[in-house]
Formats: sequence, C-alpha cells, structure tokens
Amino acid sequence: MKPWDHEFDLLVVGSGAAALSTALRAHDLGARVLLVEKSSHWGGSTAMSGGVCWVPNHPWMDSVGIEDSREEALTYLGHVTAGEVEPARLEAYVDGAHRLLRWASETSHLAFDPIPAYCDYYPEAPGGKPGGRSMDSRPFDGARLGHALETLRRPHPQSQILGLFGITAAQAQTLLAGSLLARMWLMLRCFVGYFLRGLKRRRFGRDTRLTTGNALCARLRRSLMDRGVELWLESPCRELVTEDGRVMGIVVQKGETSLRLRGRWGVMLAAGGFERSQVLRDRFHPFESQTDWNAGNEANEGDGILMGEVAGGDLRLMDQLWWTPVSQVPRSEFAWVLVVEKNLPGSIFVNAQGQRFMNEAEPYLDAGRHMLSQGPCWLLFDARYRHLYPCGPVAPGYAMPDKRVPRRLREGYLKTAATVRELAGVIQVDPAVLEATLAEFNQAASAGHDGAFGRGESASDRYYGDPRVQPNPCLAALDKPPFYAVPIYPGDLGTKGGLATDVKGRVIDGEGRAISGLYAAGNNSASVMGPSYPGAGGTIGPALTFGFLAAEAAKEDAGD
Repeated sequence: MKPWDHEFDLLVVGSGAAALSTALRAHDLGARVLLVEKSSHWGGSTAMSGGVCWVPNHPWMDSVGIEDSREEALTYLGHVTAGEVEPARLEAYVDGAHRLLRWASETSHLAFDPIPAYCDYYPEAPGGKPGGRSMDSRPFDGARLGHALETLRRPHPQSQILGLFGITAAQAQTLLAGSLLARMWLMLRCFVGYFLRGLKRRRFGRDTRLTTGNALCARLRRSLMDRGVELWLESPCRELVTEDGRVMGIVVQKGETSLRLRGRWGVMLAAGGFERSQVLRDRFHPFESQTDWNAGNEANEGDGILMGEVAGGDLRLMDQLWWTPVSQVPRSEFAWVLVVEKNLPGSIFVNAQGQRFMNEAEPYLDAGRHMLSQGPCWLLFDARYRHLYPCGPVAPGYAMPDKRVPRRLREGYLKTAATVRELAGVIQVDPAVLEATLAEFNQAASAGHDGAFGRGESASDRYYGDPRVQPNPCLAALDKPPFYAVPIYPGDLGTKGGLATDVKGRVIDGEGRAISGLYAAGNNSASVMGPSYPGAGGTIGPALTFGFLAAEAAKEDAGD
C-alpha cells in the first residue's frame, strides 16, 4: 500500500449537521479529527435549512408545559413510519437524541429553544404531540466565527426578510399569524437590531445575527474551533481507500495535489444526498424528477453515496425524497418551497385539467408526493390573498403592489387575469372546469368545512393558517378579482435515500453486515424516518444524532 500523506483518527467527509456533530463527539472522545468539504463553503444543506430540530421526549419538554415520554415517542414513530423502519433504529434515535442534547448543551455552544405551538406533522396520530418536539436553533453572533463566517453557506433567500436578515421559526409564526401589534413590534426590533449591527455588517459583508440553519452550523463550528478541529474547504474526497475489506482512509484533492489520508478509526460519510445529480435522479426515480425542482445545496451530487456503494454499502430508500411543492423563480438557482403559502386561506392547487386534487394544507412531504401523479400544477389565489400574504419572492400586496413587482416576476412567475375565465385561458385549462372548481371550493370555504379533502381539519394544517379567519383558518373563498396563478412543481428539500446503516451509523452491506471503518449519517444515509416526515426538523434531528452515535461506534470499533 502506498504511504499516507497525513494520518488522523477519524476522517469526516462533509460539513453539515451530521458531519459537524460527528467531529465534535469524536474529538471529545479523544480523536484527532479532520473534516473535508468539496465546495468553497461549509454548512451543507443544514446551513440553508430552517435549522429546526425534531426530538421527541427531549430534556426541555417540561419547560413548555407538554408531557412526553419515550413510549409515546416510539408509538408515534412506529405509526408514521408504517412498520417500514426497524424498531431498534427508532429506539436508537429516540434514546441517542436525548443523550446528544444533554451532552451538547453542557459541553458546546449548541442550543435550541422548544417551540410550544409547533405541532408534530400528524398530531392526531397515536403518540403525536401539539407542540414542543420541534426546536428552534438559538440565534448566534456570527462575528464569533471570525473569518469562518465568510465561508459559511448563505441561507436560502426565501428565509431572509427583504433579503436583509433572518428570523427564527417562532418569529416567522408571529409575523405570519400574530396580532398587528405583535407583528409591528417584531419588525421594529428586527430593523433596529439590523441597523445597530451596521459596523459588523460592513466588516463581514453580511448580517452577523445568524438564525435558522446558519445559527445551528455556526454553533457547531465555533465549538469545533474552540477545540482546534480543522476543516478543509475545496477539498473533494475522490475515493475511499480499502484494505482487506476495511476502509482505511480517503483520497482527497487539495488544490493540484492528491493526498492520501489515513483514518485510524475510519471514515464518516456525511456529504449529503444526490438531489443535484440529474444522472442519479434518472437512475433511481421512476417518476419525473428534476434538479431544478430542488431547494437545497447545489453541491449535493451523491459523491458520498456512490463511494459507499463501491465499498459494498447497501442502498435503501433511493426512490424517496423530502418532497415539497415548489415554485421556480426566474434567475434563482434554487426552487422556492411552498410550505406556508399552500396553507393560507384563499388559495388552492389545481392540476392541468383545472381540478383540485388534494388537501393543500397537509404536511408538505405528503403534498409534494401527491403532486407526483399530477405533474406541474398551479397555485391559485385572489386579490384578498395577494394583499395579505406572501407568495415565494412576491411580498404581500400591502408591501409590494402589483406595479412594484419586478418585471422578471410579472412575466415569468406571477400570472394574473381580471376574471376566472380569463385566468383559465392564461394557464391553458378548460374555463368551465376551473369555474366549477372554484365555485365548489368557495362554497366549502363559506361553510368552513372542506368536505372533499378535509383542509384545515388537522392542527398541523392550521399551524400555517391565518387565525384571524374563522371558523377554519385554512379556508377562504377565491372571489375577489383580479385572480392570480403561480406554476408549481413536485419538488424537494433533498433526497432521502442513501447508504443503509445500523443503529450506530455503521454502513452495512446487503446482508446486514457492517463494513469495517465506514460510517454514514445525514442524507448520505437512508433516513431513519423511512417514508415519513414526523415533524419540523425531522431531517436535522437524526443527522445530529447518528453523527454523535457513529463517533462513539468508531471509537469502540477501533478498540480505543
């Protein structure tokens, strides 16, 4: 075997939640750790995310007055995963996440705030809860990262208010559904804070109050910086080095130099999914699936998954995604998710036939999946909705009237017409069918009950509804001209399939045998959530947890 250029205990490929969590735990277990990231920015998909972490029965449930238990957590997960995930893996998540949070809160900068009103996505299911399991990443002063702030991957533009600053998930709910006074006070505080951070902003070229996924990544990275753990940017991992069936290290391209790096404990693959690879989408998805419909990290091309497959790792859930309805914004490199817009009263989805086909307010995983059989569709709303609520990059009409909507959005995004019949012509559906669809929906909205699809019946539907609209905060008639339409697609936040792992994050082969020295977590691995999405943060919670568990397994397997 060729000599090694550098030797470490654990090598971590990637720089998102799973990678950073693995590195943090491994260091504190005594390992010399190196993280390698192929792109010029660190943070991965986590940095672009909402930064919410879903953990049932976490240590702070009592602080929000909600009772929870291990038994209820496992009952809920068993129900929503529909028996498609081994109970031992669900137990590993529930128990491991609790340990992770206890440890990290005592030893690192990682910090979360439970969101009392953010219910599980299926709160009426056995073991479901009305709130508390989803937690906000606590805001963080990015200036504490020093120069590392300059290379932190920016948030998705959708999460920024007027493109200037971010807010937490709890603040977003206040801004959407709070009283006028609460919304005005929140925005006043946000703008004053933004102004006061002017000197820092000029120094770093961006706002330094980090929220959502940027805050989560920054807290983990600052913790690693305190420990002296290195992270190499623009250093793609080209291959795994194996000997006698054991993964011994990796080959990394650093500038013009190819380096062989030894990992005495092994290698953690935490390099994300394959959402930005059209080749892999075509290989694994038996339905129309486009990279343009993805809202995540453009560097996620499945590198880690393919390397693990070559090493003998089994692949699972490769036809599954973290689905969500999306819109495509002209001149944007990312799709924009429709998590909020679809729940607000006065909007509906219609297919190419002009027919409504689903409960638009259902959890976005289900909504995106239900769109697969329909193909590209339309989000419709009227002047009342347009005045009150945002839609993608188009701010509410009271802040951005139609005449102030940028031309690129007027021409390539937001369609408008004076009547429903005219709108049908614009979006090329049968006028009679569309008029009948709206008439039926408006009748249901007037009654406050959606007999066709049950919109607004679940507390999850109502979380992003408008509580000022009663009796159903998700229903209002579309009857005030002009009328609007936005083309929408069955998009995703990322892919859900990847390398199969055991209860400690060890990569396993098709026979269930662990591949010595190889570990995977995050979207590089097949999700512990199976076909489901139990609550907001159902991706980040497992990423953090199985990174933590894999670090422990790597130490144990190495005999240290």
